[in-house]
Amino acid sequence: MAEFANNPYGFKEAVTIQAERIFDSCSDRDCLEDLEVVFPDFESNQLVNEAAYAKARCCEVTSAYFSIEPIQFNKGFYSVDITYTFNIEVELSSSASASVPTNIVNGSATFTKKVILYGSEGGTKLFSSDDNGAVSQNGCCYNNPPRASVTVADPIVLGLRLVTIPAFSACTDATCETAVTVPSRKMICVTLGMFSIVSLSRSVPVMIPSFDYEVPSKECTSSTESPCELFDRISFPTSEFYPKSLEDVACSQNSNSCCDSAN
Repeated sequence: MAEFANNPYGFKEAVTIQAERIFDSCSDRDCLEDLEVVFPDFESNQLVNEAAYAKARCCEVTSAYFSIEPIQFNKGFYSVDITYTFNIEVELSSSASASVPTNIVNGSATFTKKVILYGSEGGTKLFSSDDNGAVSQNGCCYNNPPRASVTVADPIVLGLRLVTIPAFSACTDATCETAVTVPSRKMICVTLGMFSIVSLSRSVPVMIPSFDYEVPSKECTSSTESPCELFDRISFPTSEFYPKSLEDVACSQNSNSCCDSAN
C-alpha cells in the first residue's frame, strides 16, 4: 500500500480492492407480443376453457437464465442469451357483469432474447474459496467468461387475449392411417412491455483512495416505550390523504425546470 501522508486530497493511502468492472452494457425496451400463458394444473386449465372473459391482474419476472458464448473472429465480444420467466396472475369470468363471481389463476410465460456485448478476454481460470475449489467450466478455450447480469423492472401488461383453438384431427403414426380428433380448447396470450439493462463484467483488482475506516456516528438504542408511545411520535402522514395532481407528478419528475420555476 502506498502512503500519501502529505497528499493534497486528504486521503490517507491507496488501497487495492476486488471489484466488478462493467466492460459493456445496454438498455432495452422490449415489446413481447402474444406470449402463451401456461398453467401448471388441470383445475386452472379447466377454468380457462370455461371462461368468457379474462384480464391480467399483475405480472412479475421470477427468473432469468443466462447462456454466454464467445463470438468467433471477434475477440472479447460475447453473445448473451437471456431467458425470462414471468408469473402472470389472471382473473377469469364467465360474463362481463360485475355480479358474476371471478376466479384467479396463476400462469407462466417465457421469452428469450439475445444481445451482443464486449466482455474483454479472460485467458485464466478463476478459483475462489466461495466455490470450494470449483471453477466455472465453459469449454476448453475459454474458462473464464465474463459475468452477465440484468436489471429488469416488472413488466407492464399491454394486452391479454382469450383465444379459442378449434378442434382438429391429428395422425397417430407416420402413415397417417388412423387419426384422432383433438378437442377445442382455449388459451391465453399476453403482450408485455419490459425495460431492462444488461451488463457484462469481470472481477478485477482496483486501486482506490482510502480516507479512513467508517465508524457510525449514530448510537444503537433500545427503546422501552410502549407501542402507543412510539406511535404518538410518528408524524401524521398528511400527504397520504391528498393524492397528487398531474402538476405535482410532473414537478417531482422534473424538479429543476418545473418546481424551481414555480417557486
